Amino acid sequence: MIEQKMREVTRHNIVRQESFTERLEDLMIRYMRQQLTSAEMIAELVAMAKEVSADARRGERFDPPLNHAELAFYDAVANHGLAKALMGDDTLAEIARALVTDIRKNLSVDWLSREPVRAKLRSRVRRLLAKFDYPPEEERAAVDLVIKQMEAFANEWSPKA
Repeated sequence: MIEQKMREVTRHNIVRQESFTERLEDLMIRYMRQQLTSAEMIAELVAMAKEVSADARRGERFDPPLNHAELAFYDAVANHGLAKALMGDDTLAEIARALVTDIRKNLSVDWLSREPVRAKLRSRVRRLLAKFDYPPEEERAAVDLVIKQMEAFANEWSPKA
């Protein structure tokens, strides 16, 4: 049940999906190795269920609130500690909004299969990050994560032929 709710809440958000999946797997391993009692396992699962439920409303803390797509891209650019520390949540939220707007405007039907089109999108993401003074040492990882995040939205966002 928790795993199902987790998938529902983090359906398109690969950063959060990986985080919750790792935590759930870690709990299961610890339980199987008898490092947790049944009561401790249940308490951990209840706490995790509450966190998953609260995660669905995380975007509301921003002004203006981030929708689920913007929140997914926020997580992609905020996933690197240095960027989050240097730039702050509001700037990263602004980057996420700009990314969603720019990406949706510039997607083509064949963007998943044609490398030149993907390269152009990567370049647009790099320019947008540079515009907001994103830390250069974190840029490559952020661009890769943003591209992965775009792939998660591929079926929803790709223009129909």
